[in-house]
Amino acid sequence: MTKPQVLAIDDDVTWLGQIPLILEDHATVVGVPTVDEGVALLNGHFFDVIILDLNFEGDERSGSHIFSQITSVANGTNILVISGETNHRRLIEVFNAGVSKFLPKPSSTHEIRRAIQEILDERSRRSRIKSLIDSDEISLVGSSRTIEVVRDQIDKLVEAKAKDILVVGESGTGKEVVTKYIVTQSGAKNYCPIHCGAISEGLADSELFGHVKGAYTGAVSDRVGAFEAALGGFVFLDEIGEMPLSQQVKLLRVLQERTVRRVGTSAEKSVQFRMIAATNRNLNAMIAKGTFREDLFYRISKEVITLPPLRERKEDIPELVEYFIKLHHSHKNFEITQEALVQLQKHAWPGNVRELSSVVDRLVSRSEGVVRAADVALVLPELSYKQVGGRKRNVLVAERERFKQALLAANFDRDKAAEKLGLSRATYFRRAKDLGLVSKRRDREATTGLKG
Repeated sequence: MTKPQVLAIDDDVTWLGQIPLILEDHATVVGVPTVDEGVALLNGHFFDVIILDLNFEGDERSGSHIFSQITSVANGTNILVISGETNHRRLIEVFNAGVSKFLPKPSSTHEIRRAIQEILDERSRRSRIKSLIDSDEISLVGSSRTIEVVRDQIDKLVEAKAKDILVVGESGTGKEVVTKYIVTQSGAKNYCPIHCGAISEGLADSELFGHVKGAYTGAVSDRVGAFEAALGGFVFLDEIGEMPLSQQVKLLRVLQERTVRRVGTSAEKSVQFRMIAATNRNLNAMIAKGTFREDLFYRISKEVITLPPLRERKEDIPELVEYFIKLHHSHKNFEITQEALVQLQKHAWPGNVRELSSVVDRLVSRSEGVVRAADVALVLPELSYKQVGGRKRNVLVAERERFKQALLAANFDRDKAAEKLGLSRATYFRRAKDLGLVSKRRDREATTGLKG
């Protein structure tokens, strides 16, 4: 397997000689001592990662200017800045320009290796997601061992051409996605979904089994039910735990006999179908209460796929976040910091993957291109505290302080404060409002504690 390619640009020749040794197990490293040599190399070669200093002896270009020059010819390359730059304003400019990671000089070999590995992991994740989006196929997103077990089980069921499958899991875990994945992998042409809790008991027979003309008032023509329409494909019974007992006995008969009787006729018709049922309810508990038939349960649970809640596969969250960004917001140039991803992994996710998708949408809509830990805390306030040196530190308090200092430095000119923070005016005002730094009259009071 070809190693990733890394370009190191730094005027410290001794340091340039050390980088290939530090990363010998991770990447192939090419080092150059000047920005211009780096630009020349980038014009003819592709690198996965660039390690860049921002200060070059004898070079009058600013760090942001150097960074801009490199990014102009490094399309698709991640940049790790390792620099002794301490000017806060210049660092903010570079961060907002799209640096992948920043390490201060000097940094330990462990920190450098970890930063490079995180960047390479992110690139690999993005490549998988791009392939997935481009293929336009239904798939299960994630690389955790937990989701791999689910994939392996599905592959075996598809190969065995299992006729009846039960998918169980909490609300929002992706039961419908798994169902569509099974259908796609099976190559079935027909897919007939029925939401068992969304149709009235009076119309359920017609939806499932069909009816003949005149079977009841309004039946002006024959209707084909889901099992008949499947034609060898799949019938998906979503939330089967919501099905009334009166329907359960009829469903059991269809599953056993593979025949249906349309409403309004006594004629039996043979049907070819495969069935997938899904539920977020405890069917065993329902059997004990007498609200779900035990014989139907045994019939539908010959093959059971149990979907894990998101809290049990949190290592998949970065990949899921990337997937939702590319799927729903591909028109935006959007980055999420490692710290923000770590914050998202701390959440319990009671709404599972569906909740994560909603949170990503909210983060993107509020972002100016980069989402940080403080942005996550604004959307999920329960994550506003993080451990810092053994103590809990309020992320929102820190973000509010950052805004206050920018406002003070700008002499309460909010446009200039927004510029100092690297934000657009609209984003600045939205975040300032969230942080309690709102009206013009209150700016001075909010930041200094003084009235008048």
